[in-house]
Amino acid sequence: MTLFRGPRLVLFLALLTGATNITGKEPKPRNEIRVDFDAHPEGAYEMRIFRRDWADASLGQFHRRAAITAEPKGNSLRVTYPKGSLGPGEGGGVFRQKLTPLGSRNLSYRVLFEKGFDFRRGGKLPGLAGGKANTGGNKATGDGWSARYMWDKKGSLSLYLYHLDQKTDYGDRFQLKVKAIPGQWLQLEQEVSVNAPGKENGSIRIRIDGKLALDKQGLNLRGKVKHDVALVDQFLFSTFHGGGTRDWAPRRDSHARFDDFVLKFAPSLSRLCPSVSGVP
Repeated sequence: MTLFRGPRLVLFLALLTGATNITGKEPKPRNEIRVDFDAHPEGAYEMRIFRRDWADASLGQFHRRAAITAEPKGNSLRVTYPKGSLGPGEGGGVFRQKLTPLGSRNLSYRVLFEKGFDFRRGGKLPGLAGGKANTGGNKATGDGWSARYMWDKKGSLSLYLYHLDQKTDYGDRFQLKVKAIPGQWLQLEQEVSVNAPGKENGSIRIRIDGKLALDKQGLNLRGKVKHDVALVDQFLFSTFHGGGTRDWAPRRDSHARFDDFVLKFAPSLSRLCPSVSGVP
C-alpha cells in the first residue's frame, strides 16, 4: 500500500532526512545570526545540526572534525586539528555563511585553544568577507576581500587581511598585540565597513575581550565597482594550520573550542561611511 504520493512523499522524505529546504528555492541570507550550541546534544556536529545553525552555508571540509562538547555552562564547538594536518582539507575546516549584503557589519565570537595546542608556525581563525572573498594566495583585485585572524608560533594574534592594497599575493598582517594562552577563552570582535567605490575610506576595528586592539582606517577593500559589489556579505569560518609547507603542521593532535557567534549590523562604523551603510 502506498502511504505517500506526490508532495506528501517529498515532505515525508524531507522530514526523514532532516532537510530544511524542501521548496527547491535557495535560502534567503539572514541579516542577524546568533549561534551558541547550547541546545544541541553532545557528540558529533552532524549535518542536520549544522544546517540548523548555518542554514545558508556552503559546506566545505568541516563537520567531520567538529563536535559539540560540554562546558561548565552550556556547550561549545570543539574543532580538531590532527597531527601533521595542513590546510582545511586535513585539519580544522572551512565553510561560508551567506549574509544579507551590508556596508558595515559586526562579528564576535569566543575561542579557546586547549592546553597542549601546538601553534607551530601559525594558522587561521574565522572572520568576515565580501564578494569573491579572496584567500589562499588569490590576490585581491577589487571585487573581493577577507578579514580573518592568524595565530603565530607563540600564539600571538593578528588581523589577516586580503585587500586591494596588499603588498603580495597573500594577505597583510596587522598585529593585535594579544597572545592566546591555551586553556583561556578570548572574545574576538571585528567591525568592518567597506569603502565607497573608488575611495579609500574603509575601516576595521578589532576588540579583544572588549578592549580596542586595532583601529584601521583608510582601507581600500574594494575597487571602482558597482555599489552592491563586495559588500560585507559572508561569514568565513576558516580555521586550520598553514602556510603551505609541512613545517606549519601541528606535531600532535590539537583542539580549539568556539562559542557565542554573533553577526549583526555595525551602526558605529556606518556613521563613518554612510554611503555604503545599508542594504543596497
